[in-house]
Formats: sequence, structure tokens, C-alpha cells
Amino acid sequence: MRRMALILVQSASLLLVSATIAHSAAPPQLSAAQVDGVINRLNDSLKDYIFPNVAKSVQRQLQAHRNDYRAIKDPVALASRLTLDMRAVGHDHHLQVSYGEELAFKSEESTEQKRQAHAYDEANGFGFRSARRLPGNVGYIDLSYFSPDPDAGAQLGAAMQIVSGTGALIIDLRHNGGGSGDTAATLLSYFFDGPVELSSIVEHRAGHDMVRQKWTSPYISGPRYLDKPIYILVSVHTHSAAEFCAYDMKNLHRATLVGERTSGDANSSTGEVDLGGGFAALIPNGRARSPITNTNWEGVGVQPDVATGAGDELTAAYAMALKASRSASDSLRKERDSALANPRSALLEEIDGFITK
Repeated sequence: MRRMALILVQSASLLLVSATIAHSAAPPQLSAAQVDGVINRLNDSLKDYIFPNVAKSVQRQLQAHRNDYRAIKDPVALASRLTLDMRAVGHDHHLQVSYGEELAFKSEESTEQKRQAHAYDEANGFGFRSARRLPGNVGYIDLSYFSPDPDAGAQLGAAMQIVSGTGALIIDLRHNGGGSGDTAATLLSYFFDGPVELSSIVEHRAGHDMVRQKWTSPYISGPRYLDKPIYILVSVHTHSAAEFCAYDMKNLHRATLVGERTSGDANSSTGEVDLGGGFAALIPNGRARSPITNTNWEGVGVQPDVATGAGDELTAAYAMALKASRSASDSLRKERDSALANPRSALLEEIDGFITK
């Protein structure tokens, strides 16, 4: 069984894909000294947390409950308790302690680890679940995560090639867990002609803040999608890098967001911290900052432009896309008008036709 920690990250190598270690026996029982060691290293790792004042509050929380932790013998239970206590104070879903996994904090992945990670991404279409043309000449891309794999760019280019001739585009991020910030920025590069500044990452290291700016890329592997309407589907299951896409496209007035408020995860981490004894921690040391709003979506989520109930997002966006799309030929106009008469029925017919053909 494999675990993916999908978080907004800076480099394209930071999608955490790791396999759970199989144990033939019950987890070892922890001693009080072992627990203290984990707590001490966790406290030390918090020095690079993006919000120093919050880090101090979390450290006080851990210290106040040290005796409680010493009484926990099961390492899995300890990891869960530490995670809950940190989040209770930090209000940051990226704060996490884990146990018993093949950790991804190693600076150098083995050849076999890289092969397995690539095989996983390749088998999952590098995050692309669908790229197709809907009736009425509307493009649709369903993206479940932003892969950091070097081949993800080519897959993105292929998806954009499929929808390049459509009159409007729907990007489905309703179940996107996040992933590589670099791949997310590459996706946005298709929608602008020329360099555009995106949300940067402010990193906290050794007591100092460092800003890493993000811009759209001048070089992409597929055709740009310019001067056409774009609709992005969002939900409470839209996280991190997917929220970055939605937030920036909304603030840049390049897309209409349809659906529900997103999860509100704007902080990022550059990897796991080894706490020893099979324990590891995710301590966010970065936060997004928009050049337009000078803030981000942490804790509040990204608000849709058009709010809908869960399950109604695609139909609503499809209807708007059909109305906004402009078709050059009579046959395309007839197809659009037919779909616009009953968008939900047109979508159901498309899915049924895809299954039965």
C-alpha cells in the first residue's frame, strides 16, 4: 500500500510517494526515554516553521503534554496524538507526525525508489484522469494531482493539445490533492501570452524569511490557450497546489471558479524531518503570497465565483461554457445549441456514449 503526501512544494522532486513498511509483528513498545527523544527532535524541527510565534505555541503545547506522551506505548498512537495536538494549536493541516513508513526525507533517493515513483505516476497518467472534448466544443480536463515527474510536462502538453481547438475549457480540480507547485505553474503558463507573476513562496529558514518568486514559463510543450473562457471546478477536496491554481487564476481574472470553498491549505513543506525511531514530521516552512492580494488562502480557502452544491459544479460550468463559447461553423453552433437546451442530459449522453462505444 502506498501513501502520497500531496503538498504545495517548490521543487519538482518533492511529491512524496512512499510505501508503507510491512510489519510481521506488533509495533515495538516505546519507553519514556524514546518518547522524550522524539519530542525533543520535534520541538527542534519547529524552529523553521513558517510562523515563529505559532511555532512557540506548538512547542509549549508539546511540553505541557510531555507526561501524557510518555504514557503512550504504541508509536502509531503517539504519532496520531502529536499530529492532533500540533494542529489544535497551529490550525495547519500540513503539520503532521507519522510512524512506520519508508520515509521520503532522504536527500538522495535510490534508483529503485525513483523507478517506483515514476511507475506510479505513469500508471496514473501523471495525475490526468481525463482530457476530452465535450458536446458543443467545450474542453474538459480532470486533474487529480500535480505530478513532479519530469514526464509530467509532456503529459500536460498532450492534454492541452486535445482541447486546443475548443471554444471554452473546464478544468476539474474538485478532487485534486495538490502536489508539485512547479507543475501547477506550468499549467497556468498555457493561459497567458507573456510572463505573468504568480503567487510566490515565502520560506522561513534559520530565523530568516526568503522569497521565491513564481512566474509563468515562456516555454511550454503544447499550444497556449488564449482569449477563451476558462472555468475551474473546486470543492472542499481541492488542496494546496490546486488551490494555488484556483486562487491565482481568479485574482488574475483569467478563470471563473465554480463549486464550493476549497480546503484552505496554503502552507508548504520542503520535505519530511527525521525524528528517529521510525518517526517523521512534516513542518511547513513556506507560505504562499499573492502579488495581487499580498496574502493567501490559508484557513479560509478559495471562494468560488459561482457557488453550487456538491455534484452540481460540472453541469453549471458546462452551461456557462456553452453560452460563452463561440463556434465558427453551423454544425458546431447546432451542436452547442442542442447541448445548451439540456446541459445535464448532454453530459449524461456523452458519458453513456463513451461507455457503450
